[in-house]
Amino acid sequence: MSETRDEVSVRIDNILLELPSSRCKPSIFRVNNDIRYTNEKLYVPKVISIGPFHHGKDHLRDMEQHKFRYLKLLLKRRNESSVDKYVMAMRSLEQKARKCYAGPVEFSPEDFVQMLLLDGCFIVELIRKYGMDEWRESDDIVFQYEQVLSQLRHDLMLVENQLFIGDISPWPEASEMTGNISVKNVDHLLGLVYTIWCSSFAKITANRPIEILEEEHKMVAINSATELQEAGIKLEQDTESNCLDIKFIKGVIRIPGLNVSDETESIFRNIMAYEHFLIDKNQSKYVTDYAFFLHCLINSSNDVEILRRHGILTNLLGDDEMVYHMFNRLGTNILMSPHFCYADVYKKVNEYYGRRWNKWMANLRRNYFNTPWAYISFFAALILLSFTFIQTVFTVLSYVNPKTK
Repeated sequence: MSETRDEVSVRIDNILLELPSSRCKPSIFRVNNDIRYTNEKLYVPKVISIGPFHHGKDHLRDMEQHKFRYLKLLLKRRNESSVDKYVMAMRSLEQKARKCYAGPVEFSPEDFVQMLLLDGCFIVELIRKYGMDEWRESDDIVFQYEQVLSQLRHDLMLVENQLFIGDISPWPEASEMTGNISVKNVDHLLGLVYTIWCSSFAKITANRPIEILEEEHKMVAINSATELQEAGIKLEQDTESNCLDIKFIKGVIRIPGLNVSDETESIFRNIMAYEHFLIDKNQSKYVTDYAFFLHCLINSSNDVEILRRHGILTNLLGDDEMVYHMFNRLGTNILMSPHFCYADVYKKVNEYYGRRWNKWMANLRRNYFNTPWAYISFFAALILLSFTFIQTVFTVLSYVNPKTK
């Protein structure tokens, strides 16, 4: 008579048998609570669910019917009456698509294939209509109201709101838009946006000095824009460089312009989350490092004003205080890459700022010339001192060379 096995042993053995021999690396994942806690809304879709993570939520149901409408328009445009071949194509990709998501996808094969088809066709039609005004229907709610379109742009860039897209680029002219960037390994829209943003900058920084940051070695942050300006360091807009390419040349920090709008924080947050989870630890995290750079420069609304006056920031939020708080939040618990891509710029700026004359001038401006009245008082005192000196000279000369009568 065979011995009955322990129920726990059987359960664990079955789980171990189902585990793959090698751990696959998903490209679509949920944001951890330690990243999410700063602002939950930055990671949650407003009007549309793409993919399984937010599918079926009550506030996103209205757009589900619109997905069917876009699918119908796609079939009509291609003179087709059935979705048969599209369903079969999605079925062949089901298992591959499931592996793209971190954690189990609690969908039946039928529901999962339907979601892939509807979401994928919606994205194709949306981008098509976005690029060509003449292809939009007059009653299309997406393009009737700018607020809806803005919310859609927000939702399609969320790291949790992604759909597997295989080797197909969502843009019809991807090679022209990305400067001949290969998109064969791009899994979703956020990954494509990241590739567009960072690929050319990666080539620029390939030959620059990169400081490897160990746990015991912390990067010495640069001072704020106000403090740097007080030390004689100038800040200028760079109109000719890549958007992430910041330089320090002969006492001038050159930074490409950045438009700050309602969507900026959400885009930065989700791309930073993308870097946190998907970029190899030995690679630079370009957007995270860029956000940290601006976080160091901006310690107050006055710093925002300085950057705005020099054309580096365009404030579409309207209030410099709001921009300051946005970058302050972006810098909270930020995880820079060990290969900090602005290490050389930091080193040069800190060396320049640390020179005795520059520190003395910064201290003088900060403590004695921090208001227009201080400058007026200084020049008034200087003039008075000059007159006193001249009067003293004439008095001394009158004793040394008295006039003879």
